[in-house]
Amino acid sequence: MDRWIKTAWRAFWVGLGASAVLVSQAVLAPSHPAAPLPPDAPALEAPRPQLSPAAARPVTRTPADPVISRIPRCATVANVTRCS
Repeated sequence: MDRWIKTAWRAFWVGLGASAVLVSQAVLAPSHPAAPLPPDAPALEAPRPQLSPAAARPVTRTPADPVISRIPRCATVANVTRCS
């Protein structure tokens, strides 16, 4: 029984240490904002595709819209995905 308690105690401290490392990486991880463009750089904007008449139709509401609106939206910036 003493051996089991000793092993469990070590596992507890290893798990606590691993958790501390993961939390510190999440908190202290540097964010990499996109580098600003120089003032004389031309604006780079992707051309927008032309929509077909079927795609230009107004969106109709469904009964699932309130549920879908609660799903967090995710955005990827500089290879980092964050959900709101």
